Amino acid sequence: MALPEQRMQTLAAVLQMPEQFPATAWLCAPPNVAGWEPRSSAAVVLTAAAGQAVPAPPGLVRTLFLDEVQLLMARLLRQVPGATPELRVETLRRYKQEAEFPALTADPELLARHLVEAVRAGTLPPPEALAQFRRCFSHFTLEAAQHILATAFLKW
Repeated sequence: MALPEQRMQTLAAVLQMPEQFPATAWLCAPPNVAGWEPRSSAAVVLTAAAGQAVPAPPGLVRTLFLDEVQLLMARLLRQVPGATPELRVETLRRYKQEAEFPALTADPELLARHLVEAVRAGTLPPPEALAQFRRCFSHFTLEAAQHILATAFLKW
């Protein structure tokens, strides 16, 4: 039986496009979850056959199946389109470490901060950030939503 194929890269690269990998592949990451950052080494291990042993590359441990990572990132992007690599890694870390998905749309200031980070990173145009904020907090007037995002922009 052939050994599984391993694709080494950074955690940010895997989380940017997890759908490019088969759902049955393993995400392997450093064992110290608290130390994860976008530049952390990661690997996607593709198995050749069902039931095949999946050894992690040196220094990494099997973390999650890619289908779980794909679902997690899809849910994140529904809340924060254009999520930064840092937010992607933080969300994965929190999910793995605390077994929860953070409710990023529960707090207007938190969502505004993440949307502003995406705008600054160039992954989300400002009008889309405002539209997303208003979808999540439709009870705010346009002026209030603009004020909250502007305040977040100045603060962060």
